[in-house]
Amino acid sequence: MVKLQLAMDTLDSNEALRLAECTAPYVDILEAGTPLIKSVGINIVRKLKSAYPNKIILADLKSSDVGAYEANMAFTADADIVTTQGITTFATICEVQCEADKWNRRAEVDMTGVKDPVVRAKEVREAGVSLVLYHRSIDEELTEGALWDEKAVHTVYEMCNLGLDVAIAGGINYDTLPLLRGVPIYGVVVGRGITSQPDPAQAAKRISERIREIWPA
Repeated sequence: MVKLQLAMDTLDSNEALRLAECTAPYVDILEAGTPLIKSVGINIVRKLKSAYPNKIILADLKSSDVGAYEANMAFTADADIVTTQGITTFATICEVQCEADKWNRRAEVDMTGVKDPVVRAKEVREAGVSLVLYHRSIDEELTEGALWDEKAVHTVYEMCNLGLDVAIAGGINYDTLPLLRGVPIYGVVVGRGITSQPDPAQAAKRISERIREIWPA
């Protein structure tokens, strides 16, 4: 079943908990976004897991160095998944994955800025990584007009064919999802498409229903 992940990039812990509360019936993964963790600290991960023990909690650390140290910090705070950057050193990716293995949890490699995500996905698979994120940059969207197109969809499909769990992120909304029909993705990450809407709960519900329609269980 394709999972819906809520990316919470607010800078306020109370707002994050409010968003989690109203969307929890419709989302599978609650993400403490990088700006959120930077603003309020790793304890927000612990708060989310305490409030929603049956949800997958992702700490979007985007670690670029001292990988095991940062991953241990997140796992100690009850994160189920931590992220590292695909553009960082192979050593850091390996360290994060090793730490995830120790905790029997997961590491995700974020491919933002990676020139060839398919090649990098093959490389990190050799380190034991099983979860990667094809992430279209918000900054590229805003400054260069980057869009979800056939090339992006084909790249995601190729990554899935490597036997990896592949999540997608970056400008995903209700209308974008049909482009990925037939691609066996692991998860859909939505931030602004839910959090910036007048009714986040209703937005999450609509997207969840769209996912179930496109990728029936």
